Amino acid sequence: MGKRIVVGMLIAFSFMLPVYGHLSGAFADFLAIVHDRSTLDQLTGEMEETRRQIEELQPEVDDLEVRFKDQQHTAVEQLQLYADSGLDVWLSMMQDGDDAADLLGSQWLMERGINSYLEGLNGLYLQYQQLNAQKESLEGHEELLSVIEFNLQARDQYLSDNAGLPLEQLANYLDIDWVSEVEYPLIDAFQQDQHLIDAHLADWFNASSENQLNENWLNSQSELRYFFRKDHIYVEYKIEEGHVILLGQLLQDQDGKSAALVFEAGFYNGFYLPEELLEELIGFTLDYSVAGKLYGLEHLYFTQKDGALELHRK
Repeated sequence: MGKRIVVGMLIAFSFMLPVYGHLSGAFADFLAIVHDRSTLDQLTGEMEETRRQIEELQPEVDDLEVRFKDQQHTAVEQLQLYADSGLDVWLSMMQDGDDAADLLGSQWLMERGINSYLEGLNGLYLQYQQLNAQKESLEGHEELLSVIEFNLQARDQYLSDNAGLPLEQLANYLDIDWVSEVEYPLIDAFQQDQHLIDAHLADWFNASSENQLNENWLNSQSELRYFFRKDHIYVEYKIEEGHVILLGQLLQDQDGKSAALVFEAGFYNGFYLPEELLEELIGFTLDYSVAGKLYGLEHLYFTQKDGALELHRK
């Protein structure tokens, strides 16, 4: 039994990254090296830099939000004025004998005024949304870094608690814990998520931004925690007995009828999961037919973005 985790521990202790050539980003580097203080230092530095960027963005986001709400209030008042007075003005002009050209010209001026307000408000809203999305992306990055840090700390704690034991024995203990405490509940959690998605995929779309599936909806109902990022989808499973991080991508099936979350690497309490264990973990599948009926589209595919999966048409 212990031979499975031994492979993962040997890979980790090798201080090399041959298994991670297909992984992008710093996260694989953080997780791939054991007992290298510079790894934790680098992680801490990135977390501090991320927090600094969030703090710098916050005042600008707050300012844009206030300006948008102020202009929104002004626009609502102006539109209400047009609504209240528009019919009165129209009737008055008709009673004064104005011809059709004058009436249409006055209507055009009124519509132009309304459109001007709406365009200005929409432009400000887009600025706010873009900046706020950047801040939320950084916040998601910070949360993911914290998850990575927790996984590294779990590894250090495990090594400290079992100092002096031979590698074979360390791996055997890990393997026993994985099989008895983690593996089957984790598989069940993925199956529960698949049942949820199969039954409520349309609800997920409706609860998200247009043509998107936001991670928050799934996280609010799952035992797992998903981080949708541009480079990978990260999944966290946290229980008292252990901490798991999985890295994967949403890939389109060969038949083009669905897309599935396929895992490329995983870490249990900071130790690399061998391929044979990773293969037992099946991520969710998204059926394109549900989205096709919802939006009246065909030939669909998803792309990953920070915080969401975005639906596109080929």
